[in-house]
Amino acid sequence: MRRVIILSYTEAGKQLNKKVTDYFVKKGDVLVSCCYGRARGFLSVDSDADGAIDGMDFMSTDELLQQEWCRTDAFVFIGAMGIAVRHVAPFLESKVHDPAVLVLDEKGQFVIPVVSGHIGGGVTLARELAAVTGGQAVITTATDVEERFAVDVFAGRNHFWIENPSSIKNVSAALLQGRTVDVWTSLPIGGEVPEGLRVLHLEGISLKDLLGWEEISAEAPEQGRILKELPMQEAGTRKTAAHAAITIGVPLWERERIYEYYGSSQVCVLKPRQYILGIGCKKGKTAEELEVFLRQICDRVKIDIHEIGAIASIDVKKEEPGIWELSRRLRAEFEVFSAEELAQVEEAVTTSDFVKETVGVDNVCERSAYCLAKRWMCEDGLTECGRQEEKYSLILGKQAQDGMTMAIVKVIPRVGW
Repeated sequence: MRRVIILSYTEAGKQLNKKVTDYFVKKGDVLVSCCYGRARGFLSVDSDADGAIDGMDFMSTDELLQQEWCRTDAFVFIGAMGIAVRHVAPFLESKVHDPAVLVLDEKGQFVIPVVSGHIGGGVTLARELAAVTGGQAVITTATDVEERFAVDVFAGRNHFWIENPSSIKNVSAALLQGRTVDVWTSLPIGGEVPEGLRVLHLEGISLKDLLGWEEISAEAPEQGRILKELPMQEAGTRKTAAHAAITIGVPLWERERIYEYYGSSQVCVLKPRQYILGIGCKKGKTAEELEVFLRQICDRVKIDIHEIGAIASIDVKKEEPGIWELSRRLRAEFEVFSAEELAQVEEAVTTSDFVKETVGVDNVCERSAYCLAKRWMCEDGLTECGRQEEKYSLILGKQAQDGMTMAIVKVIPRVGW
């Protein structure tokens, strides 16, 4: 589920806005459709679209961005790119935090991802919208143009957290220059390995032997260790050593040795995001309140908050601003389920008569986390009876505080190229 805001400024743009809005409504996304004319305010172009926000009847584009920037996945501007660039420029922070920003001309001929093409999903959304409008996605990202592996796209697709995003450009540069990038992983990865990558499994290869560490004798400890040359690899007609690396689920003590060989700036660290957070809360709870509570329970179970890969709740919370902002802060998807879907969860849960009277089901946080875990399993093709239980488990049952409830389910999804 995505939260999308669509803005247009002309009558022709309004018609395209309606078409795009209808598409998102059918997909079940949350959106706000805004049409600006000579008046300062906007009019929602589809009364069936979710996402109408109180108090926004006469809100300017800048006021809208100020309020919604931190809780929205994508802003779609229908009109001149200059309009979009000037409006979003004051809010830009980094590729890790910014939402996707796209521009369409009012005829839908071209769809251009302007900001957050990879981590924010702008490139994927551009191609999606181009199919809707019958236009063309204008992609300028080098790895896409050259059809090379993009580590940030790979990370998003497989629920990985990029610990050091500044390294992305170095990994991409190495691949674009035809160099080798080593992938050190503790996890099996399915599918064909992309060109330019060499996969090294920690369980099957001695890091000490491969990186060629040679311990100095006790008689000369001050000399430390000598680093021998990394074994060469065939790459086309010539041999080449790796110039950069990606680590996936590699413990810190192993990564330190990898840093010494490649250089820390040349190593992109990916951490599996194996936890789903189920949330129930009173209306109006802020992202700050939710994050403080979440950090407390993460400390309790000794996990990093960025290992939370997704947030789940009941559909009556589909519009909750605090949850949306929390999901954006964590770069974690947000999904909701109906009371009927939640009631079908077979696992034992903590029940509440009050919650059942309020929303129609006796538990939200545990049931929603289980529901999303099962969806992940279906997406991975792990639907056979008896196999799902091996792939997810409740590691923290319902925790309640100040009108908020949270639970955490651990999932072991399948990783693929």
